[in-house]
Amino acid sequence: MGSETVGLLCVLGASVFFGSNFIVTKKYKTGDGVFFQFCMCCGILLVGFVVNFVRGTPPVQPIAMLGGVLWCLGNIWVVPIVKSIGMGLGLLVWGTANMITGWSSGKGGS
Repeated sequence: MGSETVGLLCVLGASVFFGSNFIVTKKYKTGDGVFFQFCMCCGILLVGFVVNFVRGTPPVQPIAMLGGVLWCLGNIWVVPIVKSIGMGLGLLVWGTANMITGWSSGKGGS
């Protein structure tokens, strides 16, 4: 399978499953969301370890670690946002903010 085919399959999978990790916030009581965030971070950390070892343990990138910290801080707000305005509108606002941030950092530099 070619590199382009693998890339397209990954984009298709990401498109189908985007935001599915937040569905549990609608079905189950999540309290203030800290435990939900902790479980999600533990899952992300375990996947990160597996990918790191599969790739041959590349060097640590401190800027990428800062990005991960900011991502986790943003994910803390998922539960209150989904509870207050819903998952559809919440992900719409989330995606819009991500696109504006990405555009502005690409346009102005970081």
